[in-house]
Amino acid sequence: MHEILGFPLIFYPISLAKKIGSSIIGVIGHGREIVGPYLDQFSITKVVQDPPLGTGHAVLMARDALEKMPVKDVIIIPGDMPLIEYSSIASLIEVYCASGAPIGVLTACLPDPFGYGRIIRDEKNNVCGIVEHNDATDVQKKIQEINTGVYIIDKTFLLDSVSRLTPNNAKGELYLTDIVQMADFASSFIAPDFNEAHGINSRAQLCQAGAIMQQRINRAFMDEGVTLIDPGSVWISPLATIGTDVEIWPHTHIMGNSAIDSDVKIMPNTWINDSRIGTRSFIGHYSLIEESEIAPDTTLPPYSRIQGPKP
Repeated sequence: MHEILGFPLIFYPISLAKKIGSSIIGVIGHGREIVGPYLDQFSITKVVQDPPLGTGHAVLMARDALEKMPVKDVIIIPGDMPLIEYSSIASLIEVYCASGAPIGVLTACLPDPFGYGRIIRDEKNNVCGIVEHNDATDVQKKIQEINTGVYIIDKTFLLDSVSRLTPNNAKGELYLTDIVQMADFASSFIAPDFNEAHGINSRAQLCQAGAIMQQRINRAFMDEGVTLIDPGSVWISPLATIGTDVEIWPHTHIMGNSAIDSDVKIMPNTWINDSRIGTRSFIGHYSLIEESEIAPDTTLPPYSRIQGPKP
């Protein structure tokens, strides 16, 4: 529930799942009294895992819900990985469908793979196993290709294989990664940007992921014709829309479902949240605009404060 660009981490995998799948199951455990109510705004079947006995156990807790869903394949996405790209999952699905394998694994090559499960490949370069860091040998720990925790799996194979898992590992948990060894082979796709693989386990990692997402969003808007005077100090929501020839000065935040129409100029230190700025408008520095609509051709003087009524 910690936020990046105004949205909880869980928002990002949910957004991916909505683009890809027909139905979504959310497995929740620790902190579910906070996470659960947030998930209520989405069309999600919630499943509780308590106590947390591993990723394979999480799938077992979702068995009943999965069996009721008329789908052939299941995509699994961790809830704390906001940087996974839709294009990477689309590529994984394509490779999986062409391979005939019962499982597809999204992998990444990290400069420092400490803590991550390592990918084991056979002589044909197919994935034949995943070894968790705590169970890896010294030789295996030198492998830089890691498991992201993102999979596409044939549902029948998934439900059969997780029922055969055993907790023979350092943590005494049921590892979903162990089902890879139950398949003849697993297909795989290597994420082009290793940053996609980063989960969030600390405030420092949260900050790092936020900066990466900021760079992605800002670069995309600049490619579409938006001028950012200092991209490193401008923060834009993943749901915001911005027209062409907009000029945004440093230390500006455009949050929530905001829309900035074309030919707008926004001066420094401005906060805009859930608002629309009409075309050819000028927003003076140190302005605050919340839940409001600014008409086209408006000039707002510096230090303006406009707040719409909250529901």
